[in-house]
Amino acid sequence: MLKHVVILGATGSIGESTLKVLRQHRDKFSVLALAANANWQAMLPLIAEFEPELVAMSDADAAVQLRAAMSRHHPQVRLEVGPDAVAACAAMARADVVVAGISGFAGLPSTWAAVEAGKTVLLANKEALVAAGDLLLELAQETGARILPIDSEHNAVYQCANGMNCDPDRVRAITLTASGGPFRTRALDSFDAITPDEACKHPTWDMGRKISVDSATLMNKGLEVIEAALLFRRSADDVHVLIHPTSSVHAVVEMVDGSMLSHIGPSDMQVPIAHALAVAHGELARLPLSVERFSLARVGRLEFFEVDPIRYPALPLAYAALRAGQRECLVLNAANEVAVAAFLTQDISFTKIVPIVERALEDARGPAPRSLSDVFALDRETRERTARWVDQFALDRNGKMVA
Repeated sequence: MLKHVVILGATGSIGESTLKVLRQHRDKFSVLALAANANWQAMLPLIAEFEPELVAMSDADAAVQLRAAMSRHHPQVRLEVGPDAVAACAAMARADVVVAGISGFAGLPSTWAAVEAGKTVLLANKEALVAAGDLLLELAQETGARILPIDSEHNAVYQCANGMNCDPDRVRAITLTASGGPFRTRALDSFDAITPDEACKHPTWDMGRKISVDSATLMNKGLEVIEAALLFRRSADDVHVLIHPTSSVHAVVEMVDGSMLSHIGPSDMQVPIAHALAVAHGELARLPLSVERFSLARVGRLEFFEVDPIRYPALPLAYAALRAGQRECLVLNAANEVAVAAFLTQDISFTKIVPIVERALEDARGPAPRSLSDVFALDRETRERTARWVDQFALDRNGKMVA
């Protein structure tokens, strides 16, 4: 049976990997809709290749450019504009599978729309769960939506645990692995000099700039810990992290009898996406993929190390937010997005990212959000407050802190 797929974030890294998988299985999946923010130049050839029914662009100016190009070559494809149009893609009646690949908090509205519509959601947007996990999972229970993780670590847990059920009577603990990023062995006293380009050179994965910085600080792994705790319904004490430089083992699930099941494979996002697509299809066990064969002999050694909290202070901060509750998790994510953006524009140094997030968490007291509007209000408030902390840590053009 042919399944209709909607890809949110079609021109990003998750969208690119998803389309690579779909190219290999056109007899099983068709692209119903594609959504992106502003990269209309990358969207145009995708429209020609996959002929979706609907395309949505968040950015109005980009949509104008795309519409002009489409009118000449693809007049039959419908183009909608704005964030609401992206959310509408996610809720299309004919959609069987929605790939939530928009990064950051910006991906929450469309992910919410897909869950609200009861879709099978392939979730790469961890920030949606970090910011509104309790509400999103409650909504999924109400609508019958199915959430399948396609982050490599969470998909690995899913495979090792044989589903989303990590009941304490069966599963003792979950371990997520982290490469340690590009600064695993760099001298700590040189961290102030780290540049955005250096932080974005991930040793094992090809990712966007924001998530690459998060991997360098290990905040990305902190967000993944929160996501794992919510998805698999385990406490912070049951979700562990180990540094594993080769990124060969993606996760380990420890059973109550002491046995440990690990997922080993190539560092290629096609692999978890293909697995989730097979599960979503319902009639497939696995999808064959043309990816580089993984060789244990070539890897040679599988090494694991405890996380150094001095080198990676973002991870204990994420655990603290998880233990505190949903409000703190939301604040953690919003403040981190603001601080990372300031680092990428060289307004603050690398070593100021975590202190700024920590300061935002100190001001995070209050009730947990009870609705989606509460989530957006708290996110906006946190970003405004964090921007003021960024100003206090700002650098001048010579890299010196502004007095």
